[in-house]
Amino acid sequence: MAGIIQAGYVARPGEDIFPTTGPHLDVRVKKGGQYIDPTTWRSGLQNLLVGESKTPLFKQSGETFTPAFQITSPFGPRTAPVAGASTFHRGVDFGIGGGTPLYWKGAGSFKPGKGLGTIQTPDGYEIELLHTKGGKEASLMGQQQMAPAVATPQLQQTQQMQQGELGGQPVNIVIDLVEDEGKKEITPNEMLQNYIVERFKTNRRSAMSPMQMAQQFLSTAPVNYFG
Repeated sequence: MAGIIQAGYVARPGEDIFPTTGPHLDVRVKKGGQYIDPTTWRSGLQNLLVGESKTPLFKQSGETFTPAFQITSPFGPRTAPVAGASTFHRGVDFGIGGGTPLYWKGAGSFKPGKGLGTIQTPDGYEIELLHTKGGKEASLMGQQQMAPAVATPQLQQTQQMQQGELGGQPVNIVIDLVEDEGKKEITPNEMLQNYIVERFKTNRRSAMSPMQMAQQFLSTAPVNYFG
């Protein structure tokens, strides 16, 4: 089951800092720094869950998406509903009562602000939840799929390989002595590879082995670098 981030709640009467006709949720979506009509990204907004029942903002039936809550003001030009409100609505208003909790399902990050909360997704969408309060800054990483290792019959003569274990994790270091020749590979992190390669190329007569270089790197890296 995907993780869930608590994304605050719809502001109650008297809590909203923006001009408002009453408690409701204004959902705005940005892509590439530009506001888009949230209803064109209904599949993504399925991950915005509303209420203790965690009802998706948009429900899917086959290839059809329908809002789970009444839309009270769509995206685009409008007559300002109250003094100080915009005449071009950059979001979509939903009739959701004050105090209703909000959640984000899956990978992403949430950051609370004044009168709103912001969700960032790994695929570059930014969701603004206006007329809301609360929530704590949080993030969830999606599952990272690693490509399977490709077995090679033997190492080229221009390479040296050192195998061992660092921090309880197996490490497989391949160093190319000739630039741009052969495959450079390391687990758990490319930065460790780059560090060792550069050290080895600039000082081939060093008494330190590649594994010793890796251990030296880890001794100076942040504790949670590979976390």
